[in-house]
Amino acid sequence: MSLLKGPVYLPLAFLSSASLLVSAISGMFLSFHYFYNQPLLSVLQLEAQVPLGCLLRNIHYFSSQIALISLFLHLLESIYKKFYLLKGKIAWFFLVLSFFILLFITFTGYLLRGDEVGELAGNIAENLLLSLPFLGEWINRIFLAISQIGLSRVYHWHIFLSFFLIFGLFIWHIKIKALLRWERIFYFLGVIIPVFFIQFPLKPFQGLIARGPWFFVGAQEMLKFLPPQLVFFWLLLPFILLQSYSFYPFKGINIFILLYLIIYIFFSILFFL
Repeated sequence: MSLLKGPVYLPLAFLSSASLLVSAISGMFLSFHYFYNQPLLSVLQLEAQVPLGCLLRNIHYFSSQIALISLFLHLLESIYKKFYLLKGKIAWFFLVLSFFILLFITFTGYLLRGDEVGELAGNIAENLLLSLPFLGEWINRIFLAISQIGLSRVYHWHIFLSFFLIFGLFIWHIKIKALLRWERIFYFLGVIIPVFFIQFPLKPFQGLIARGPWFFVGAQEMLKFLPPQLVFFWLLLPFILLQSYSFYPFKGINIFILLYLIIYIFFSILFFL
């Protein structure tokens, strides 16, 4: 059964799919000029020497952010309108999993920039994993291992999961023919056109504040008040809550999710105060 039923369900799903496709295509072109052993130098040379390099990097960055945000809203819409009741447990599991895969892809994209945002985010993430007993070092060795081998593993995960998500999306979730219709071209234009007017420079807030990715600052602020093990569990909690809609939709789960969002947004705002 298709996950797309009814007109109210289409916009966010198509926007996320179109943004992800634009991000993947622009990323393929960028990969020809990127070397993970010299990340920041690669990005600087890309912007300064490669024709349309700066534009491509901005398209890749902006489309990734739009894909992540629209997919998150797509999940919230599915919960609010109870579309998850139409799906089986496996279908809902992979839909939720796709959001967290995209979240990890977007996070690794920040690491691969090699600027102060990427370095800070990588250091925090690696130290957070290493603080976990028993499995922390093993998980870090599989997914990051930045202090041991640099960004090599991060880069390969970024590429592999991007293709995995793209293929899974257009094989299982939505038909590519349904997306590539003339009446839906505005989804692509809405991702590409703003980049001609908005620039996304490296080292945002340079000289003012050192921070990781915008969706990571809440956890960054939490680490000032809470032990890293508790922060790590807090970051995993949304996956557990969202999956419970399919396996065990206990009463009041919407209140738990709303409370989670309020708390995390509060810590994110607190970071900038």
